[in-house]
Amino acid sequence: MLKIAVENIKNWIFVTGVIRSGTTFVGTILSLPREVDYIHEPFNPQCGLPCIDSWYPYLRKEPDTEEMKSYHRQISAIFSYDFSLRNKIPKEDPLWKRNLKKIIGSRGPFNLRIAKLNPFHTTAIIKDPIGNLLSEYLHLNFGVKPVIIIKHPLSFIASVKKVNWYPNPHEIGDRPELIADYFQDEPDFFKKQWPDRLLAAAAHWRVAYKVMLAQASKYPNWQVITHEELSQNPVPIFRNLYERLELPWSDKIEQKIIKLTQTNTSTQARKGRVQDFYRNSADIFKNRRNSLTKAERRAIFEVVEDVALQIYTKETFALE
Repeated sequence: MLKIAVENIKNWIFVTGVIRSGTTFVGTILSLPREVDYIHEPFNPQCGLPCIDSWYPYLRKEPDTEEMKSYHRQISAIFSYDFSLRNKIPKEDPLWKRNLKKIIGSRGPFNLRIAKLNPFHTTAIIKDPIGNLLSEYLHLNFGVKPVIIIKHPLSFIASVKKVNWYPNPHEIGDRPELIADYFQDEPDFFKKQWPDRLLAAAAHWRVAYKVMLAQASKYPNWQVITHEELSQNPVPIFRNLYERLELPWSDKIEQKIIKLTQTNTSTQARKGRVQDFYRNSADIFKNRRNSLTKAERRAIFEVVEDVALQIYTKETFALE
């Protein structure tokens, strides 16, 4: 397929976090200018690069195993737009939607097709929470600017509970390189058996952010923002992000953010929407936290405490 002026893309941005942390919303807002392309989840084994066959891949700066070297070759192709993405067509989609995706492609292939043909592009947003362990690798090898979205563990767990998606640290797996680099002090953490899905999801949150925050601490130019501050003050936070990431801000973008975050008085997603931007963002955290019992909040805090307290106070868990 024709690729228009890919060499003009000098600004690569990586939006990541954990699932259900707002990465889709942030990626969408950052890619509003016509100069900005959007690349959807290339590291997701369901809809990403054909070479990605496991969840949450991890690569060092210099890949030193055959699997890592293979991943590195194919990931490198992203930066010349010489790649394709899987066409994800869920069986639970209605027939009309499945047929439409067969014609125009699911979100990944569809947006990639637009990106390749965009004559104005100078920036590309890679949005992918499944690739969160790749942040430093992408930064050091390809000059990518990471934007890490942190969601309070209680809000995160309430969110995955609502949609019945429960990530587990076992999905990250027993990876010797990852354990050697970040879990030498607790090499058996991935072998723990959790008593329920909520605590397994809390353990997943802890693993992901232990790695991301350790990486971010080495690079002061990385952007680390919380979902809560973004919900409370979306316009100034995004304006600051645009400036730091060298993106063109405009009144039109500001009005779009206001429309997406303040025009619906409800804090709940509309019926049938897994992701819904049109909500009253400011009260989302309080409502999600209160959906968990005090016993659940205490148990979750015990799992995530050491990592969570790098960002949040104990009081935010409402344990008393």
